[in-house]
Amino acid sequence: MDIQSLFNLNGRVAVVTGGSRGIGKMIVEGYLKAGAARVYISARKVDQIEETVAEFGSQVIGLPCDLSTVDGCLSLAEQIAAREEKVDILVNNA
Repeated sequence: MDIQSLFNLNGRVAVVTGGSRGIGKMIVEGYLKAGAARVYISARKVDQIEETVAEFGSQVIGLPCDLSTVDGCLSLAEQIAAREEKVDILVNNA
C-alpha cells in the first residue's frame, strides 16, 4: 500500500474553520503536505489568521468570520463561493 497515493490531496480545495491555531492549524499543515491546492481558514481574530497565512504561504487564504452567528456563516459561504467553483473538504473545527 502506497500511503502517499492513498492520502494524496493534489489539486483539492479545503476549508478549515478555526484553522488559525491549535488542531485546526495542524490540519491545515497536514493538508498542505498532502498536496492540497488551497486551504481557506476562518477565525475571528485577524492577527492570528495573518500569522498562519504568513507561516504557510500563498496556498492558505484567511477569511475572518464570526461563525457563532448565522450572518458570519453566510458571509464565509459567500466569500468562498466567490473564489471557488467547489470545495472538496470542509473541516468544521471552530
